[in-house]
Amino acid sequence: MASKKSKIDELVEQTGAIALNPSNATSSQTADYYHDQKETDRINFARLEKGLLLFIYVYETSKSTLATEMLFWDHRICVHVITAGKCSKSSDQCHSEHQSSYRQTNLCPYWYINNRCTFGSKCQNSHRLEAVPNEHRYIRTETEGDVFKLLRFIRNFAGHYIDSMIADQQQLYKDILIVMVHLVHVLSRKNARSVEHLHLFLEKTTINQMISEENLLSELEKPFSVPEVFFDLRLNYSATWYRPTGNKRDVNFNQLSPGFVTYFNRIFLDYYQGRLKSRGAKPAWC
Repeated sequence: MASKKSKIDELVEQTGAIALNPSNATSSQTADYYHDQKETDRINFARLEKGLLLFIYVYETSKSTLATEMLFWDHRICVHVITAGKCSKSSDQCHSEHQSSYRQTNLCPYWYINNRCTFGSKCQNSHRLEAVPNEHRYIRTETEGDVFKLLRFIRNFAGHYIDSMIADQQQLYKDILIVMVHLVHVLSRKNARSVEHLHLFLEKTTINQMISEENLLSELEKPFSVPEVFFDLRLNYSATWYRPTGNKRDVNFNQLSPGFVTYFNRIFLDYYQGRLKSRGAKPAWC
């Protein structure tokens, strides 16, 4: 006789099967989420703390499973192994990872190592990863890689942030909060056309400082312009690392696969069961 599925397994599978709506082509900016806010409605670091605790848990729970897959998206696999199938240095002498089945003979080594190439569009090699390693189970698109990088950034921010290094703390906090809102919205279980899942996992007062519920849900259907520095694996928190006018990267959070979403659904559900339920919090998906 087949074993019965737990209620959590059923919830996870139901959420993973939900088709995500295509997003609006116009990217939203942080200011779009706050245009109804009064000047007196300030955001302090304490408003981030509930979300920071959540994302520390989500990242630490997922990293052992996804760290190997992220070597590919972080460009930490040896470029010689990718292009030629071998490296002249042994694995203990080379600073990059050698264990990968991925091969791409036309990959530009300058772009891959430095994220830029002096030849630009005139380069005869490719400035993109054209496929995905066969062994990848969860992170199979650049967007999914970006989402995990944002989880990693929030976790590292929680542990290393030095407020005296940032001139415009208000704008930084807003940028981080909107990223958190997008991540919770796409990775947690929820009811359609509701923001109760945001209230459950993030500071409710902070969510209420944003635009109306209807407008917020509409903005969350669009790609969001995320500060490029949030994706930097080598970010130095002891320097002036954030500027509101810095480069941005558009991320379409609605382009995640059902398998990727289902994996994180389980982690969010476990966090609710282990950390929030005992404090009287009600699930936002019933």
